[in-house]
Amino acid sequence: MMIRHADTTAFAAALVMIALIAAAPAAVAADYAFITTTDYSTGSSSVIWLDPGYTTDIGVAPVHSDAVARWYDGLVYVINRAGADNIQILDPENNFSTLSQHSTGNGTNPKDIAFVSPSKAFVSRYNSNDLLIMNPATGAYLGTIDLSQFADGDGLCEMDHMLIKDDLLFVAIQRLDGDNYWMPVGDSYIAVVDAAADTLIDVDPGTPGKQAIPLTAPNPFTDLKFDHDGYTILVSCVGLWGVADGGIEMIDPVSMSSQGFMITESAAGGDINEFEILSATKGYMIIATPSFTTALVPFDPSTGTAGAPLHSPPGWVLNDIEISPEGELFVADQTGTAPGIWIWDTSSDTLLTSSPKSTGLPPFQICFSSPAFSPAELPPALSLGANYPNPFNPVTTIPFSLEKSGHVELTVYDAAGRKICTVAKCRFTAGAHEVIWNGTGSDGRASASGVYFIRMRSAGEIAVRKLVLMR
Repeated sequence: MMIRHADTTAFAAALVMIALIAAAPAAVAADYAFITTTDYSTGSSSVIWLDPGYTTDIGVAPVHSDAVARWYDGLVYVINRAGADNIQILDPENNFSTLSQHSTGNGTNPKDIAFVSPSKAFVSRYNSNDLLIMNPATGAYLGTIDLSQFADGDGLCEMDHMLIKDDLLFVAIQRLDGDNYWMPVGDSYIAVVDAAADTLIDVDPGTPGKQAIPLTAPNPFTDLKFDHDGYTILVSCVGLWGVADGGIEMIDPVSMSSQGFMITESAAGGDINEFEILSATKGYMIIATPSFTTALVPFDPSTGTAGAPLHSPPGWVLNDIEISPEGELFVADQTGTAPGIWIWDTSSDTLLTSSPKSTGLPPFQICFSSPAFSPAELPPALSLGANYPNPFNPVTTIPFSLEKSGHVELTVYDAAGRKICTVAKCRFTAGAHEVIWNGTGSDGRASASGVYFIRMRSAGEIAVRKLVLMR
């Protein structure tokens, strides 16, 4: 900075101004929790800043009384659901003002939004069988994907939460009877969409029609999320409410199949309404007991066993839990006398707040301004590098490394999740290695042009890379 004037008064004032600017809290420099709030007739939102005092701004933006939020690329996207039917985009840089609001179609009841890029997103719509492809910046419709083949007797498939991994979109298909108190109807599914080609993927080509991943239990209810490994997809299937018939189900995104339950409702002590995974041996869930009260319960994902409740207020009042970027557990409690957000230290399972942080209206759903803390983000014991060349014909080299010696399995799958061949299955020393795939299957036949996946497993860790074969 160059001072061109000798006016010491102006110079002093400039220094004061610089100091004030430096000391002032930046509006979006810190991470924050964005919370949709509701009394089920009026909706609003609040922000809890992740500073030492958890500073709270109440009523930052009006939203629908039935709304959830997603953070993406610096903006907050509010899905205003039944009766509003739109996506509302908030700008944190400008006091969470509404930048734009885009209709998803009258009466469609949007449930979730999953982003491919700032100009392309998928929107699941509960009252439609057409998965919407939208430009979230402009609201322009880019197309739809027909999921009507999964509809039940009420004519709808009840598409719900979504998750994108690599170029694949996973969509929960609930299949509930809207004409009979939303009871499950037969099987529920995870539909898989090629997010680049905008086409439904057939996960079982041997069966007529395009098949989705069948779930062990019906009624996938929670967000789709990753396990601690950053690979396995998890969702809680609640089945029939008040009946111990579901649990947190594990889905392998490469073989495109269910791997069964991580923890059952019987072991949990009730329906699992929400859950978060902190590590291989520690998770949290909101359970709804048969007496229709809710409780915050820790559990061990590796053994499928539940611990003693950490918080069990009277009534059906615990609505959401999320793990912050710093690894704290935020809990939305709608208790009528003192609604707000409780914050737990996950290292000791002790409260960091002596009372719930008020959010004005009762809190409904929590999202954070950056990805949640995950042990999977720590330096892994294995690393699977990008193959070269890619695309390739007919041979490609696949580099990988190990932190310490161990057994490694490298397997190739096609885009439908079918096993093509095992490239390596043996013990390797610590350090860097390479293997070669010659583009043939286990039967020795040349594989067709297309997208393939190489999956590496070692010491309980998994890594996946995409391969493109062009004949």
